[in-house]
Amino acid sequence: MEISSPQARRIALHAQGFGKARPARPTMKNLRDAVRRLGAVQIDAVNVLVRAQYLTLYSRLGPYPTRMLDELVHERREAFEYWGHAASILPIEFHPLVRWQMARYAESKHWLAFLERLNRERPGYLHAVQNEISERGPLTYPELTDPARRERDHAGYAESTLLWYRWSDGKTALDGLFNSGRLAAAGRKNSQRRYDLSERVIPADILALPTPTEEEAQRAMIRHAATALGVATAKEIGYYFFLPMSVTNLRATLIRKRIAELVDSGDLQTVRVEGWRDPAYTTASVATGPVRARALLSPFDSLLFERDRVERVFGFRHSFELYVKPANRAFGYYVLPFLLGDELVGRVDVKADRARATLLVPAAYAEPGRDTPEVAAELAAELRILAGWLNLEHIEPGPRGNLAPLLAKAL
Repeated sequence: MEISSPQARRIALHAQGFGKARPARPTMKNLRDAVRRLGAVQIDAVNVLVRAQYLTLYSRLGPYPTRMLDELVHERREAFEYWGHAASILPIEFHPLVRWQMARYAESKHWLAFLERLNRERPGYLHAVQNEISERGPLTYPELTDPARRERDHAGYAESTLLWYRWSDGKTALDGLFNSGRLAAAGRKNSQRRYDLSERVIPADILALPTPTEEEAQRAMIRHAATALGVATAKEIGYYFFLPMSVTNLRATLIRKRIAELVDSGDLQTVRVEGWRDPAYTTASVATGPVRARALLSPFDSLLFERDRVERVFGFRHSFELYVKPANRAFGYYVLPFLLGDELVGRVDVKADRARATLLVPAAYAEPGRDTPEVAAELAAELRILAGWLNLEHIEPGPRGNLAPLLAKAL
């Protein structure tokens, strides 16, 4: 089977939820369906505009109350937080599929070495933490009676990094118990995870489901990744649920083996895509019709997980410069790619100035060869919707970028 490059682009967008018009009034069902379709909605604490998990769903649904996502995860318990593509929101039915990761982490060298040192230096501490969560939970790390901070003897790190992550046995203990499935995320407080016993967070009927074998769980995750991508190479499928090294990555050889098993079973089929060097894989039923989307995308959007794929599918080099020194940034601090129709046509640097109720747009760029007046007009319309969603009353365009003058005029 062979498909053209434009077909592959449309398949990818349909698979990611951009094939239909946004609902007029997004409902809880719309939100639940979007989370299930994506399988992994990446979480990020950066709040320059709005946190990534909210923006990823906004791009597909349009303006929705962000409290709906919190309700879905932390009240209805129809989704949960764990490792998907980094820290992510996963559909609750994925819980059995990640138990193999939890078991692997519990036996990992990283965790066992930490426990050995902890028992030597702070005997009884892990048991005390578990008891405190049991009696007082849910708790964030700073709320522990003894956060077990360690001496900071390395210069060059931000104070927050040293305090919360690198030099705290309490934080490492909580994260390890979370990674191994003994604790779960009961919510977030000021972006910090609130830990509680898993049996008080994950619904009983989900915990009662049988645990699949590693092979079964991996096939299910790979099949979902392939479905969420629409059409993708083995490397891209393996990267969709990208797990931290301490949890165990799905290695390339393992990915290829599981994909071969899914091809043999008929769950996936091999395709050749025009201009792609490597073979690709897709499900038997994919949508290929026209896409008339218009959306600003989070830098952490699942459409953008693998940068080489984005460049091959869309001819767009995704650039994330949040951690780049200002003088070395090409486009800006928090840059959102702009999807129009079935193409990525530009990018815009944005920031929410909440004190002034203003959406700042320091820079705007159109991709080479685009109809800049059209891009500017459509981008201005989308920025107005975004500002309204965030309760920002004004939009303040800046001077940087080849699209900036036209965007300022359109606004």
